[in-house]
Amino acid sequence: MSYYIAPQSGTLMVSDLVVYRVVKRLKDFKAVDGKRYRVFKSKKDMTESMTVPIYYGVGEALKKAKDEFVLRF
Repeated sequence: MSYYIAPQSGTLMVSDLVVYRVVKRLKDFKAVDGKRYRVFKSKKDMTESMTVPIYYGVGEALKKAKDEFVLRF
């Protein structure tokens, strides 16, 4: 399984280009402290999921936000 990770901006629009970084494990990704990221657990989730899970950079690790996500439609 691979993780697809990209920075999440507050002004992301439908037509904006998003570049994902692919890593095998979440701990392989070095996050910036306090920055928001969108993380998908597979390419299928990235194309079919109706919600975008949000993770926060804590130190160099990623921690999932329990009550925060973005809806896609």
